[in-house]
Amino acid sequence: MKLTLMYFSPTHTTKKIVSAVGKVFFERLLCKTEIVDLTRAVARMKEYVFSQEDVLIFGAPVYAGRVPLLLGDVLKNMKGNGARAVVLSVYGNRDYDDALLETKDLFSAAGFQVCAAAAFIGEHSYTEKVGARRPDRDDLVAAESFGVIAYEKVSAGQEIQKSIRGNRPYKALSPSMGEAKKAPVIVEESCTGCKHCVEVCPVNNLAADLSDTGKCIGCAACVKLCPTKARVFKDAHIDAVRQKLEANCMERKNPEFFI
Repeated sequence: MKLTLMYFSPTHTTKKIVSAVGKVFFERLLCKTEIVDLTRAVARMKEYVFSQEDVLIFGAPVYAGRVPLLLGDVLKNMKGNGARAVVLSVYGNRDYDDALLETKDLFSAAGFQVCAAAAFIGEHSYTEKVGARRPDRDDLVAAESFGVIAYEKVSAGQEIQKSIRGNRPYKALSPSMGEAKKAPVIVEESCTGCKHCVEVCPVNNLAADLSDTGKCIGCAACVKLCPTKARVFKDAHIDAVRQKLEANCMERKNPEFFI
């Protein structure tokens, strides 16, 4: 048996949730454990094959109500071979729309037995005001509680009984989803030239001279993870989304479990 914790997590919010759920499984299974960080481009180029004895806990952020586009090929090419899976979506306190249902469907189609699913909240990538500092302590406690329930389902080999909220066909992709965005610009007086933004970009968009090469997906890794806050968005579309979020999505949302 092998336990795999797999996530795409440019701003580390999804990583925290997957780790909290995974901790429960690790403490009970005490088996070989592998961490697969799909945020790294090289990890998305590999093929992942599982066996019937394996357990996978997977998480990804919600982008405009759907699974991030750049994960499409890697998820479709996975080979579950009957492995048991727990799937997680993390959204920025607006709505996860069809993303969790889509994730479950992708893993079922890839040959996994999906035993549990959940949607959690993280600080929104475009504004620190929406979902501020989440996942917080309560979220991580909820993630561990979910992990206990999910572990029982996985151990029993039982598939999800509760219908996952969402629709088929899934929400239409936003016109901007497949388009490159303007990379966050540098605040010159704050930048130390450390190039951490280059290192954390999941699509290798930032060149060695810190310039934009035209592949930005708007994930905000370079904004959220810059040690001196030297990157900021200057994109009209993102500015408009930020204003709507701050006007309509301030009320705290709670995690949802599907067992």
